[in-house]
Amino acid sequence: MISAKRTHAAILAAISTFIVAACGGGGDAGSDSTARASSVPATLSANQQIFESFVLAPAEGSYFLHWNLNYSGAQTAGVSYAFSDFGLLTASPLTSGPQPSPQSAPHNITSTLALPTPGATRVLKNGAVLVASRTSTVSYVGDDVLVDSLAADGVTVVFSEIRSNYETVALTGLVKSAPADFAHFHNSFFSNANVLDATATYLPGAAYLKFDQTNKGDRYNAFDCTTATTGTNITPCRTATTLTAALTAGITSNSDGTTYRLANGTITTVDGVPVWVATNPRPQSATMTSTVQYRVYFELNGNVYTGGLTKDGALMGDSYYVSNPAGTTVAQRITFLPFDIRMNKAAHDSIAAAMKI
Repeated sequence: MISAKRTHAAILAAISTFIVAACGGGGDAGSDSTARASSVPATLSANQQIFESFVLAPAEGSYFLHWNLNYSGAQTAGVSYAFSDFGLLTASPLTSGPQPSPQSAPHNITSTLALPTPGATRVLKNGAVLVASRTSTVSYVGDDVLVDSLAADGVTVVFSEIRSNYETVALTGLVKSAPADFAHFHNSFFSNANVLDATATYLPGAAYLKFDQTNKGDRYNAFDCTTATTGTNITPCRTATTLTAALTAGITSNSDGTTYRLANGTITTVDGVPVWVATNPRPQSATMTSTVQYRVYFELNGNVYTGGLTKDGALMGDSYYVSNPAGTTVAQRITFLPFDIRMNKAAHDSIAAAMKI
């Protein structure tokens, strides 16, 4: 799933805002079909039963919120937003094999804010920059759920993640009195008194899923270095040069607050593309996630581009909350969450009905 992202400068300039970026994991999802077939379970595991209780028809879907809302006070026109989308399966991967799971169109859950154009997740894969579409393929591996995010051709896997440790939590009573995990994950909805009606209650049957996401395969995200784009033609950091030459001179990452040089990492080759990977992880103040990510630069078609490496097996964090508003640094203000959350339609509709903006 894809959500719009704010620039690092905007995050630091307005740290009281909160944005979640749902990007998923994966990268080298190329396990062969024979290996996958041999690991398909004979019966549903507890994880898979819980997963299907939300996402398999006649269930009404697994819902996710995307937002950029101020932690307190009024929202900012043209910047703030809140929308949702959902995924639904028509058949079980247990009995019918890997299933397509197209993400629904974005649905604005506010009446006063504009619906933004969702951003794009781009990944360096197979020697080129690929854009993830809004369609995934879901299959089962052992006790867990494997989600492969696909390119626009509906076949090429752009990145993958393994989801595990599912649990279901009921939502009852006042919307504002949600369990801590749910409230923290959706931080600005619950921290800002202007967002949700304090008297609204959850609909019968409202519940959410909490689960872990693990990155499957090394994933090389590709970022714009200057002007923002949404397609495969990301903007380079250096043109008409080599990776070695650019890093010998040094490339400054404003978001990381670091000038990266050749000696700060190692050059390797990924699917025929020279890629430099930093030795040390990027700061959390830049990634705004608990996911450990490493700055990369890569040489493609005579230019040098940037991105971030999430290594195989990394636990994917998907949200954070402001735990200490008085803190003077990002690390002091923010607590990063290592789990993910989805909700059923009753929970989603409860939140949407409670919105005051």
